[in-house]
Amino acid sequence: MKFKHKIKEKLKGVLNEEKLSLLPRGFQTLGSIIIIKLNPLLLAKKKIIAEGYLDLLPKIRGVYLNSGKIVGPFRKPEAMEFLSGEDDPIVTHKENNVIYRFDINKIMFSKGNLNERRYLPTLVKPGEIIVDMFAGIGYFSLQIAKNSQVEKIYCIEFNPEAYRFLLENIKLNHLEEIILPIHGNCKEEVLQLSTSGIRADRIIMGIFPAPFPYVQVALAVSKIKGSVIHFEGVVEKDAYYSLFEDFKKIAEQEGYKSELKSYRFVKSYGPNLFHTVLDINVEKN
Repeated sequence: MKFKHKIKEKLKGVLNEEKLSLLPRGFQTLGSIIIIKLNPLLLAKKKIIAEGYLDLLPKIRGVYLNSGKIVGPFRKPEAMEFLSGEDDPIVTHKENNVIYRFDINKIMFSKGNLNERRYLPTLVKPGEIIVDMFAGIGYFSLQIAKNSQVEKIYCIEFNPEAYRFLLENIKLNHLEEIILPIHGNCKEEVLQLSTSGIRADRIIMGIFPAPFPYVQVALAVSKIKGSVIHFEGVVEKDAYYSLFEDFKKIAEQEGYKSELKSYRFVKSYGPNLFHTVLDINVEKN
């Protein structure tokens, strides 16, 4: 029996048929908590609904309601509300042999990016040097360090809360020899890496909106013989190539040629809008 049918059975007599039909199809599990989203018509019964989830999910210790968006330069959850169980927003979440620890009130963690976090390590060749310009809590870098033969990853993060958990996650996963965390603005920090002679085989630019203002500094740590840049943005499905063309113009101004090696749509981001990743090969002219 699907979970929605189970929760509907559980809440019969508490909710009428119309409201039972509005119950969410699923939820996000992070460690031992779940996060749900509710139709506005169900908010008056949110506590009772949360208790129903706890009764059906004995391994879950807390239920939270996400009723907002991801906002601000640090991309924090706008409105996360504790509903039932144990109120401890710091979770320890395991994914693909990697441990992530973070505060759900302050750090976003997208389940829609699961496949991308699994996929990136498969692209990495033994001995690569990587620069992760917007590392967060180590979303991609931890997976790459744990599940590939990368040599070194330079992880840059500006948000102090995310950086604190990045440090903790590096230790939890015993990756101190592979990942070098750097706290600061990546425009400044990447240029410092370039000045110190660091050149990357692969550069990760995983942030929204599309980080065009950072392309110039990313190129500063690319290799003369070529590097791969993973560049993200939100575009209409038929307009993914325009994202590459805008990148290419900036690269050409800096004396680099670009080639789109591949692209993929990670998840839907709205009506006909998709979170898109481009794998771009850049090479100095």
